[in-house]
Amino acid sequence: MSSPSPPGALSDEELRRLRNRHPDAIREHIYNHRDYLRSVLRRYTDTAERAEDLLQETFFQVLRSLPDFRGDARLSTWLYSVAKNVALAHYRSSQRHQFVDQEALTRMAEQAGDPFAASDAPPIPNPADQTMADERKALVHDALDELSPSYREIVKLRDLEELSTRETAEQLGLSRVNVRVRLHRARKQMADVLEDRMPAGDRTG
Repeated sequence: MSSPSPPGALSDEELRRLRNRHPDAIREHIYNHRDYLRSVLRRYTDTAERAEDLLQETFFQVLRSLPDFRGDARLSTWLYSVAKNVALAHYRSSQRHQFVDQEALTRMAEQAGDPFAASDAPPIPNPADQTMADERKALVHDALDELSPSYREIVKLRDLEELSTRETAEQLGLSRVNVRVRLHRARKQMADVLEDRMPAGDRTG
């Protein structure tokens, strides 16, 4: 004789239907937790819109993982864990993206001679400055895209990934002299593009 299910636990039949992704079971036990999951995600996000986006990702991850759900924990506890992992994964991803945009691209702009990319610039204090910073980062992206593939590759390796001249030479099959020459030309070309596209008030000279 099987032992009774703990409070809040699914019956064997409910668990079977859920693990088999039966539409009625999904609607009853997963989608009916929409508000709960949204509130969980809201704790880990800066906007309601972001939480709503992550809610869809949470549902995707839940449905994908359902066949492995054993019912050992309460369903709400398991759903909380999935939502939290989705939110944390998004946070880590956004932090990496932010690092590339704010650190690596700034470094690339500095190397190319961009006068507004000073590494000791103060933190962004308001939305207007944030918009300006975003526009300037877009200029760096555009300048990078303007380079030929060989120039773009060497700038990424040296200024974005911060490989040494020797490591870059080994990876590209070039001599160190050729790496230095190509990098100098690539940075010069980036600087020219940035100079042409910068607002007049930001230009030097």
